[in-house]
Parts: sequence; C-alpha cells; structure tokens
Amino acid sequence: WRQFWSTTNMKRSSSFNAIFELEHEEPKGEEPKGEGGKGAARKPLKCCEGSEDRRGLWPIPERSGKGLMMKKGGQAAKSSGGYVHQLSSRLKGLMVVPEKLMRQNSLDQLLFQKLDVDVSGIAEDVSVNSQVAIDTYFNFIKSVWRVVLLDFSFVAEKLGMHWSEKEAGPSRQPSSPKQVSVRRSPSLIMLKASMKKKKSKFSIMDTITDAGYPIHKYEVETKDGYLLDLYRIPRPESQDVVMFQHGMMDSAYGWVLKGDESAIAFAAYDRGFDVFLANFRGTPPRKCRPRVKKFWMYTFNELGMYDMRAAIEKIHELKEAERAEMENRKEEDALSSSYKLRVVGHSLGGAALLIYLAAALKQKRDHHIHRMVLLSPAGRHEHSLPLMARILCLMDRVLGPSLKTLNFGMTVYGSVIRVGAQKMAVDVSSLPGLKGLFDILCRILFGGDRSFGDVLAPYWSPYIQSMPGLCWGIVRHGHQIVNGKCFSLYNYGSRAENLKHYGSALPPKVMDAYENVRSVPIDIFAGEKDGVCPPKSVYLQYLELERRGVPVTFKELPGFGHLNFIHQPSEEFTDYLLSRLSLS
Repeated sequence: WRQFWSTTNMKRSSSFNAIFELEHEEPKGEEPKGEGGKGAARKPLKCCEGSEDRRGLWPIPERSGKGLMMKKGGQAAKSSGGYVHQLSSRLKGLMVVPEKLMRQNSLDQLLFQKLDVDVSGIAEDVSVNSQVAIDTYFNFIKSVWRVVLLDFSFVAEKLGMHWSEKEAGPSRQPSSPKQVSVRRSPSLIMLKASMKKKKSKFSIMDTITDAGYPIHKYEVETKDGYLLDLYRIPRPESQDVVMFQHGMMDSAYGWVLKGDESAIAFAAYDRGFDVFLANFRGTPPRKCRPRVKKFWMYTFNELGMYDMRAAIEKIHELKEAERAEMENRKEEDALSSSYKLRVVGHSLGGAALLIYLAAALKQKRDHHIHRMVLLSPAGRHEHSLPLMARILCLMDRVLGPSLKTLNFGMTVYGSVIRVGAQKMAVDVSSLPGLKGLFDILCRILFGGDRSFGDVLAPYWSPYIQSMPGLCWGIVRHGHQIVNGKCFSLYNYGSRAENLKHYGSALPPKVMDAYENVRSVPIDIFAGEKDGVCPPKSVYLQYLELERRGVPVTFKELPGFGHLNFIHQPSEEFTDYLLSRLSLS
C-alpha cells in the first residue's frame, strides 16, 4: 500500500480509513457543534497509538458535489501535487524513526521495524488490496461514464475549489471544517472484525515485563570471543538457582513464550528459584570481538566448551558477589551457604551441557552444577531419523566439504523476506485450511511429530525479526554422530587436526568422561511422540550413563512431541520437572 499511494495521483477512497482502522478522536481545545451533519466539527483520526508522533490525521472526504478538499494544519492544499505531497508526508508520519536510523536503513527495513508486530497475513493483504482495487476501478468507471454522458460538473467543482482556495490566500485561516460523512465498505468492516487481535510481544524483555516479573540482562564473553546475552528473573536472596538452555533454531525466548505463569521459567521463579535464561551463539544480536574472523564456524564442541562455560561462570560470579555483599551488610536473609545451580537443557542444549560437564570433569575443574535435567537431549540418533535430518545429511555428504568452509548461517535474511515469512506464519496460524496443510508438511519432515505444526507458526510470528540461526558446522557434526552411532566430539577430518585438538587420532566419546561420576544426578525426559529425538534414541543415552555408575533417571512422557517440552508444557509435566529440580 505504501508504494501504491505514494506513486500514483489517485485519491484514496473512504475504504482507506477502514483498512487501517483510523478511528475518530475529539481534537483538544475544540467542542463539536452537533452530533453530526452540517455544523459539526471534524475530528482528527487517531493512528499509531504508542508512537511518539501524536498528530491527528483529518478524515478524507468522499467525492461529492462540493468537491474534494484536504486540510492540514489549518491550510488548504494548493493543488493535486500538493495533495500528494501532503499525503506522502502523512504516511511517513506513521513511521516515526530517528534520522540516524533512516540514514542506515532502506525504506523497506524502516517499514518492517515499525510494523514487525501484529503484521497481517498474506491472505488478508490480498483480500483487502483486492477490495481497494475494485473500489478504485469502479470509481474510474463512474468518472468515465460521467464524461460520456457529458456530465462535467465534477470538473467545474474541482476548478471552483481551486480558485476559491487561491483567493483565500495562505494567510487566511479557514473556519472549522464541516463534518463529512465517511462511508466504509461493509465487507472491509466485516473482514477487520473477523481478525483476532493478538497481544504484541516484542522481545523476551517485553514479554517478561508484561507478565509482571523482574528482568535483568547481562552480556557474557566466551573464551573464543563471542558475546552472548544472559537473561535473569532475579531472586538474589535465593540459594536455589536454575539455568535454562534452549535447543537448535530456538532462543531463551522459548522458555517464556506463553507469557503467563504456565511458562516453565515463570513457574520456576514462582517456586522460589533464581532463574537464568542462556542463549547460544547464532542467536540475535550475534555479536563478537574483532578477532573472530568467521562468525558461523562452530560445532557442538564450541557450544558446550565455550558458550555453556561462559554462562555458568557468569552465574557463579554473580551469586558469589551477591553473597559477599549480603554478608558485608549482615542482612538477615544473607545466604548461609553456597548456592546450588541446576541446569536444564532441551535438545541441542542438553547435548551442549553434557559436553560442558564432560570437559570440566576431564580437566578436573569446578563445574558448579548441582543437578542436570535433559529434555529430549540430542546425541544419539540411531532410530527413526526424520526426513528433514536425512535431507541435511544427504546435503552434507554431497556438499559438505565445500559448505564447511563458508561463513554462512541458515536464518531469515533481509527485512522483506522476514516480513514475508511473518505474514505466512500469520496465515498459517489463523486460517484452518493452511494450518492443516502445514501440520501435514511438518509431520512429513519431522518424523510424524505434531508439535511442530502446533508451535512453529505461532512462535515464529512474533519473533521472526530476530530469527535464530544455524551454521553448517552443527549439521556436519550431527551427521558424524548419526554415522558413528555414538555421541562423540567433532571429527576435524584428519589425524593431525584431531591430535592438535584432542591429543588423539580420533575424537573422544563424550560419555567416557562420566565413568564413576556420582556427584551430579541427571534426570532425562523423552517424549512418546517425539520425531526428532525419539524415545528409543534418548534411552540409549540413559543406558550409557547408568552403565558408568552415574545417578540417572529416565521418564517417557505420553503424547509429548519435541517442542512440547518448552513451548506447550502441561501442568503435570511442569510440576514434576520442578519437583526434580527441588531435590537436594
């Protein structure tokens, strides 16, 4: 619509107001002269509520016997060219963007930055724009027939309006405009009324604040130069601490996405936990030090050895500093003993936590972990590999040697593509027919797992602008795990490289580091309907840990898919999970 109205000299019809929900508002300092009709004060239109620019937009009158008149700031438009210029400036007023930002971004990026929440779907756009086109077409046909029938009254009206404005002069302030009856298309009103209003969720910070919880944000630096965001729902006085780590193509936002107390992170806070939400590299804002030459070059190894270590050591630093401060102030609620950190990892996050703990045990350093909970962890994939994983493995087999050298992340690039993807997500979420087709496609790609069809579109719709990314090194490492039928560190492809990194010709197996480790209890959960990490594959990890003497439990949850653990957790599961975290 932006391009349409800014590149044509056509007058916008009353349906324009209905499309963009421009409601009437009483201007301050003016009193209406009546309920309506002749003598009633015209009211400005309210738009972009919440924007810094609160200026009113005057309603656009229909074509009438008295001509078309546009007023702005009390001055009449001089010509049709001036009208187009005014209309363009009003449309730009809808997007209040700092000048610095305007210099750095293209117009489509500015449009996306202002309209990235509650964006309409493609189907709605087609319907609304089709009605705009029909309205414009019939207005044109009406004008043509008036000319054919020698009815030139509209030309005289327009010329009369032009000369009257010219005689009035720019210094003369016009009297209060008359109330104009603005007709709205019934079909457009019905269309807009049928659309469900969704609560805007801008980011994890906004979601947590809107839910009524406190929020702190920290920036942690990994050993290899990546800068990661660490979020906290703080209880500084609590000794019970829990850190949640997301999985592949996800972010810390997933733990609070539901926006109410049923979200796992909020439920943990309500139980008295000091809650931390960690992010992997590849999750926005994707920052690093200048020494990092290729951002998208990492594997499971780096996620566990660097990302997890940076987040956990930051938590340790914060808790120890808070305890020391409380002891210095001799507060009654000062921590009497050291805190206890529980960690929860989902999918790839579970695999990264296993690598982190294995590395710490091998290096004989303090890992700071009191208990570990793994939700459908990655690491063993011998059974029922989904079609999507098979496609990625085939691509790695054919193109892997070339792709592994590219600094490329699999995410949604460009504002135009992000808006398109978000519109598709809105359509899938709101239209039952498309939702059914999307469910079928997801079940085909993800091994019959229904949770992807239920969760993906609603999740990506509000969060598409900061889409997490995936590098090819993760895919290649996963392919090695599938081929090797064991959970091992990344194979660099040559004896010399493996010796350089591991001191051995072959990469070590992760589970070998857990021999006779009894200091960290581990709880493993699997979903009965999980098509990405099937229960049989997850159970293999349980058997490996149990065989090595680790205190480990296993529980298979009936009806759970891969994404149900964090995006759609049941009340029973949340209660059970928190009961395991509360164990001493």
